[in-house]
Amino acid sequence: MAKLVYLILALCVVQGTFARVRRDAPAAPAAPEKSFFDNLLDLGGKITVAFEESRQNVLKSLGFQSDEEIVQTIKNNTEQYVTKLRTAQTTIQEELTKQSDVFEPIVKDLNAKLSETAATLSQQNPEVAQKAKEYQEQVQTNLQSLFAEAQKTVEKLKEDSRAPTEKLQQALKQIYDSTLETLNSTGEKVKQQAAN
Repeated sequence: MAKLVYLILALCVVQGTFARVRRDAPAAPAAPEKSFFDNLLDLGGKITVAFEESRQNVLKSLGFQSDEEIVQTIKNNTEQYVTKLRTAQTTIQEELTKQSDVFEPIVKDLNAKLSETAATLSQQNPEVAQKAKEYQEQVQTNLQSLFAEAQKTVEKLKEDSRAPTEKLQQALKQIYDSTLETLNSTGEKVKQQAAN
């Protein structure tokens, strides 16, 4: 019997030495999900680059085509942009109506700038503009002014303890997205026209 106990004990020891302890490697820490504000800051950097690229493309193309062609391209893209701004403004206005006490002081300036920018861009008569460069500079000045106001609003919302509603976030993102899209589209179309 003692031999049997020693044999079992020996088998346990042998099995323990051959057994491999297998542990899964710790999972790599997940990359922290970017917040709404971080995403807007990233978009803001892209917009700043797009402002300069669009301006450079217009300047390069002035020697290759008529001012009228460039002005028409800028005008078409600007009209699309104004439509998107008005959609974003409608959403912001609806959110203000629902929660005016919360967001009104924060979003008031942006809402006014949206109205002003949409009206100014709609009123400009490119036929009156003497040169495409001047017209492009007027459009970019308006876009930059609106973008600066949007960034101020985002900073105020970031500092505020209450999170913006989902619709308000969507409206702000739409402003950023459509600004970037308009700048990129205008720059690319003018560049293509110059290449033709």
